[in-house]
Amino acid sequence: MAQAKRGRLPYVNKDYESIREELMSRIPQLTDRWTDFNASDLGVVLLELFAGIADMLAYYIDAQAAECYLPTARQRQNIINLCSLIDYSLHGPVASTTTLRFTLKESQADDIVIPAGTLVRAPDANTPVPFVTTAGLTIKAGATEAETNAVQGEAVTESFTGTGQQMARITLARTDIAEGTVKVVVASVEWQEVEHFTDSGAENTHFRVERDGLDRVSIIFGDGKWGTFPRQGATIDVSYLATLGPDGNLAPHRVTEIISYIYTSGNELVQLTVDNPLPATGGSERESADHAKETAPAVLRSTWKAVTRDDYTALCLAFPGIAKARVMDINDDPNLRIYTVRICIAPDGGGLPSPLLKEHLESYLDARRLLTIDAGIVDPAYIPVNVSALLYTYPGQDIQVVKKRALEVLESQFAFEGQDFGSPVYLSDLVALLDGVEGVSHVVLREPMKDVTSGFREIPTLGTVTIDTQVVR
Repeated sequence: MAQAKRGRLPYVNKDYESIREELMSRIPQLTDRWTDFNASDLGVVLLELFAGIADMLAYYIDAQAAECYLPTARQRQNIINLCSLIDYSLHGPVASTTTLRFTLKESQADDIVIPAGTLVRAPDANTPVPFVTTAGLTIKAGATEAETNAVQGEAVTESFTGTGQQMARITLARTDIAEGTVKVVVASVEWQEVEHFTDSGAENTHFRVERDGLDRVSIIFGDGKWGTFPRQGATIDVSYLATLGPDGNLAPHRVTEIISYIYTSGNELVQLTVDNPLPATGGSERESADHAKETAPAVLRSTWKAVTRDDYTALCLAFPGIAKARVMDINDDPNLRIYTVRICIAPDGGGLPSPLLKEHLESYLDARRLLTIDAGIVDPAYIPVNVSALLYTYPGQDIQVVKKRALEVLESQFAFEGQDFGSPVYLSDLVALLDGVEGVSHVVLREPMKDVTSGFREIPTLGTVTIDTQVVR
């Protein structure tokens, strides 16, 4: 198991060459009449054929053994099964979230109610990006605007009929279902989603959401003892949001179209405009196998409770939509009090976390923290690092191509995925990076003038880039 943790298992040599060599060495022990060991000998041909088949069988046996350990498993379904043993579920695609501002063309004498589930979208030449409001809001009489939160996704509803079977399973049609958006209504009664049925009673209307290795999403009901199940003939309505994942991360002021109709109390159509003053952030693809391999053991060590700094970090990184987390206490910030914890988070794709994402994360941590701990969420600070360099290029090089290559390596170096809270930027790394660009002889770095250090809440990012070139004589 110790070797499995390092990413490999203690296999013996079972490849084609070793099997063939072993078989050839045993021939003199069996008979002295077999003296022709040339490749053209029929016996050698059969022996090599057997060695080839044994090599293939050994490969499949080794692959099956590797699938029994989380660090070495490669098939997604096996990783899901292994993680389920420690009560860890790989999340599906995550929808981005943002804040929407609805504005009236002119104030009204009555309150204007905009219900939850109002459909809006960001127009696009190829694929419009839909959003749905998560809560209703009211524009008070005499006012002209109000704000609410929204989630990226297309609202979808599927209807089924109960079979009356215990542990009934319903498989949904879509695979791009946003994490945490599934709602189930059975016979006009909304049921509650749970992670497991351990705490469910016989009459509790609970359900579970399960994703398999092919991203198929299933709804699972109880067995009558641990959670109830829909009766035969009952109408089951399942609603969810189909999300674009990272493609839903948008800049501010992109969501400008209202799809739903809003009416006054007198049933008159209201003229409204919509805008997102904040960027839509947090959208991501389904959880990767590598992320699950790293995060699941850390969450297991925390026992799903936030006590230590590592516990807070593990729980935050396991939360859908969170890419980076940094836990700070009085040792990091003297302005904090004892028993005060601040968690700085960065959403998937970068940028600032939306108010809705922070609200959900706070609720998630609040159920797991110690009662004496004051835990809060804070925004990250992105520190731009300006780069100015003079590149000496070899004769015959296309200057524009060299500049493009230099910009690409800088953008790759400062990509959000490669930086973390407090990551330092060393001059030597920048010089080596630019010096390695194809067509560059050597580099004179003019900015920054010294190593750039970042604080606990700061993430370095690429600022203004100025690249000059000069041909080596």
